[in-house]
Amino acid sequence: MTPAGRTELPGIGVVVPLGRIKEICLAHGLSELWRKIEADPPPRPFKSDGCSLWFDAWEGTDLYPACFLHDLKYWAGRDDDDPAERLIADAELMIDVARAGEPRMAEIMFQGVRVGGHPVFRRSFSWGFGRR
Repeated sequence: MTPAGRTELPGIGVVVPLGRIKEICLAHGLSELWRKIEADPPPRPFKSDGCSLWFDAWEGTDLYPACFLHDLKYWAGRDDDDPAERLIADAELMIDVARAGEPRMAEIMFQGVRVGGHPVFRRSFSWGFGRR
């Protein structure tokens, strides 16, 4: 277990089965995300690439946990989701990185995911990547 009763997260590139995704979601207060996944699981298996095209750690701060949870939200995204859902996921990434001790990096990462994670690009890390 990690701080605040949170579970250890799988590493980069590790396929995470749905049962483990449920544990992670519930341990990190993401029960609404789990309900979404359970009701309509993406057809592609989930694995995180870490902080896509970015640093997984910065000046001794581990950014990976924030990026893993952000990847999970993006993997479960759907084209018909309210655009606010993606904005909230990006804002939560920014908050998680800021809380990890990197507020300046948090702002930079927020701007990066707003542009680079847009579903129109249909990249392996774009919103809804588990459904393509």
